[in-house]
Amino acid sequence: MYSQEITRCHRAAIVIAIDQSSSMSGRMNLNGCDLSKAEAVSMVTSKLIDELIMRSHRDNGYRYYYDIALIGYSGSTIYSLLGENEFFHPITHFANMKVPRVQYRMSYATTDSTDDTFYEDVSQWVAPRAEGATPMCKMINMVTKLVEEWCAKEENRESFPPLVFNITDGEASDADYDMLRSAAHRLRNTGTLDGNTLFINVHICSNTSHSQVIFPNINEVPISVRYAHLLMDMSSVVPEQFHSYIAESRSNYSSPPYFAMSYNASISEMVAMLNIGSRSVTIGL
Repeated sequence: MYSQEITRCHRAAIVIAIDQSSSMSGRMNLNGCDLSKAEAVSMVTSKLIDELIMRSHRDNGYRYYYDIALIGYSGSTIYSLLGENEFFHPITHFANMKVPRVQYRMSYATTDSTDDTFYEDVSQWVAPRAEGATPMCKMINMVTKLVEEWCAKEENRESFPPLVFNITDGEASDADYDMLRSAAHRLRNTGTLDGNTLFINVHICSNTSHSQVIFPNINEVPISVRYAHLLMDMSSVVPEQFHSYIAESRSNYSSPPYFAMSYNASISEMVAMLNIGSRSVTIGL
């Protein structure tokens, strides 16, 4: 299980669902850069897509390794962030698109007097947006149908199971906790012959008083942060095949089982998490 190579014959499905509700206008500081949560999500998502494009590049062009759905949710609607009726698009579609680039001023704390400020030029695959309510349960139900249809196709039945990322800062406006847990359970029960769909939740937080954590075990998410605990309950348990990657990405040791989520993470940690989450055992030809 969770061992199928990603190839042109066995593509992987990646869904990135982004909370674009009004609360995403709140400010946060990541790596010394003052951003709105919507801007932070735009940066992190764009880095992941650029990474997937790079992984797909070969000397003779780009290989069709991934089907990607880029989804926004706010108000009462779920929509493709590519502005098209189809949700899934091949990675080659992204590789051939022209998108604007945005420059961010970043900095890291150092122990000496060296200049720790630098500028990072990032593709903008997702324009920052923050308005309306948070229809998270509706999004999960729609994504469940989306991945069920993808997994049912003959060419995808033996593929590595879909990866679904939910990037959000808080509570759904359209469901209570039990409804959200049930919806997440149905999503996690979809999948291919290689395993169940992996549901990965990225909690965007502006509260710097709590510890940063990626891929926590059950004891590492602050009890006082109810949204984070709910997202942990909704998330997949990380398959054993990924444990070595998690150990490399964490600054401290913790024992499995790990949950596929992050809380209050820095940009670099979130990007590391998304990269780990989207990595199969290997990429073939």
